[in-house]
Amino acid sequence: MNKEFKTALDKPLGGLSLMILLTLIWTVVGEISLKGEDVYVLGIVFILIIFYFSSFYFKFNKRKKSLPKIHNHEDPKKEKLYWIILITEGVAILVVQNILANINRNELFIPCFALIVGLHFFPLAKVFDRKFDYYIGTWTSSFALLGIYLTISLSIHQYFINAIVCFACSTATTLYGLYMISTAKKIYTHEIAMR
Repeated sequence: MNKEFKTALDKPLGGLSLMILLTLIWTVVGEISLKGEDVYVLGIVFILIIFYFSSFYFKFNKRKKSLPKIHNHEDPKKEKLYWIILITEGVAILVVQNILANINRNELFIPCFALIVGLHFFPLAKVFDRKFDYYIGTWTSSFALLGIYLTISLSIHQYFINAIVCFACSTATTLYGLYMISTAKKIYTHEIAMR
């Protein structure tokens, strides 16, 4: 398919595929952190969600072939800002990881990583005028800050703190995946109704 053209479903399905991957990563790290103390219940719940997302993705990926291709009207400025935000996020993660290693506080890495991820939603919300990103950013950042606070206060075991943060992030990616599914359904229904 010509890169200049896409169907209306490409964007939400692309977002959904990213949420599938991120939910899987946060869930695996969360379960590794918990060392199976939850009898893998949380892992199973999120894996079932991933299967649901995947089935929706493949079903709607087939359906999008029946939709007309439209010219890609992405604002180049927004696209550029999106990549600047992602690159800044990646650099910030590397810098923070290096600082934590140098001050011998590696136990803060997962909460700090989650905080950077949470904070990156705020400029994205502004760039794409998506209110939903503010909610996800607030949710993720709040749990990351809680993880940092609990780590510094040493009130509970680090593996449990990391699990809380990871599964809060899995919940955020799940909510975002559901948002992408809802968006895709609306687009598909609209496109079919327009025929």
